[in-house]
Amino acid sequence: MPPFPGVKSWPAAFLCLAACATASPPDTELAAARSAIIQAEPVASRHAQGELRLAQDKLARAEQARSQNRFDEARRLAEQAEVDARYAAALAEAERSRAQ
Repeated sequence: MPPFPGVKSWPAAFLCLAACATASPPDTELAAARSAIIQAEPVASRHAQGELRLAQDKLARAEQARSQNRFDEARRLAEQAEVDARYAAALAEAERSRAQ
């Protein structure tokens, strides 16, 4: 007797489960990227403008992808935007320290 008598086709059952596990909207990642950019702006706008602009551009692209339900792309871009914003902040702090 098979372990699950009601399931006659394992590939079909797997596909059904995979379809149910669609990607969720990356709202948490978008919020984290926004927060990182807001935190970086005061110092990075003076000492790391290019890096801050890169983070802002990636966030804008992530939000556009989110609005078009391209959740994987939006998540990837939002995560990159957060990292870029944190890098801009760290770079700006280092530049500011050197200037003092």
